[in-house]
Amino acid sequence: VFNYDGNIFLNDINIKIDKSSIVGIVGPNGSGKTTLLKLLSFLNLPHYGSLFYDGTELMKNNINQFRKSVGYVQQDPYLFRGTVYKNIEIGLKLNHINQKGRIKKVSKILSLLKIEYLSTRLAHSLSGGETKKVAIGQAMVLEPDVLIMDEPFSSLDKDSIYDLEELITFLRTELNKTIIFTTHDQIQAQKLTDHIYTVVKGKLFPTHLINLFSGKFDESNKVFDTGKQLITIDKGADNLELIAIDPRQIVLSLQELDSSMQNSFLGKITGIIEDSNNIKLNIDIGEKIQAIITHKAFSDLKLSLRMNVWVSFKSSSIMIF
Repeated sequence: VFNYDGNIFLNDINIKIDKSSIVGIVGPNGSGKTTLLKLLSFLNLPHYGSLFYDGTELMKNNINQFRKSVGYVQQDPYLFRGTVYKNIEIGLKLNHINQKGRIKKVSKILSLLKIEYLSTRLAHSLSGGETKKVAIGQAMVLEPDVLIMDEPFSSLDKDSIYDLEELITFLRTELNKTIIFTTHDQIQAQKLTDHIYTVVKGKLFPTHLINLFSGKFDESNKVFDTGKQLITIDKGADNLELIAIDPRQIVLSLQELDSSMQNSFLGKITGIIEDSNNIKLNIDIGEKIQAIITHKAFSDLKLSLRMNVWVSFKSSSIMIF
């Protein structure tokens, strides 16, 4: 449990993260994701409950020694005045690493992140993607076992997102680092991670709540407005702010169905993910939504990328928060 000014902000959190894994934490703004990351980065201790690292319980008298095991990159990183090289070097100076050691370590990180060309650039002249890479360099140069990043993909262009995805995969597969990051993009989290947790209103769900949308509920019309789509709900409350649609209860069709299902939208398939048990389809209906169907259903419908398809689901398939 973690609270601010006596108000509980995180409650009943139970999370276990395996070494050398990639873990995604998804959830809307204000749900508690950043607060949870600060606990996992050992910047704070829980007000109630216990926090363990590699079998050792963290307490006020030992937390500082474990902070070096974790690198934390904020959503909007702050870089110091001066060059990229100096920004990455500063942590080593503070840890009293000699000049020869600093040169070796900084050069290694510049090469790892493929930003040697930025070495002499001034921090204030960098793009958003370049700033994120330098901030990751600041953390990685200290050789932490765990890298934690708050919304690392936000405000990045497609090329920078691709570079960062490759880096995350490399850090885990080649350097055995444990990676934890938050994101709003549920599909991206699925692609990169070994496990996804969802945080909603300060509560942690040990699974991925797919198709999680925030918005406002119109009680009189029984519709939930996400800002991009109106979704019919047969029950709700004035303080309803979030919904999650079960991807396995979404029905796909080539024509609009004449059925009792209250929600039906024409969309376009933007992604197809196949595994041994089923097929996950990413579909743009104004909102990005994911449906999970069988291989037989996929084959029978003859679905393909960029194809138009009708997306239908009952109100009973919607969880409300």
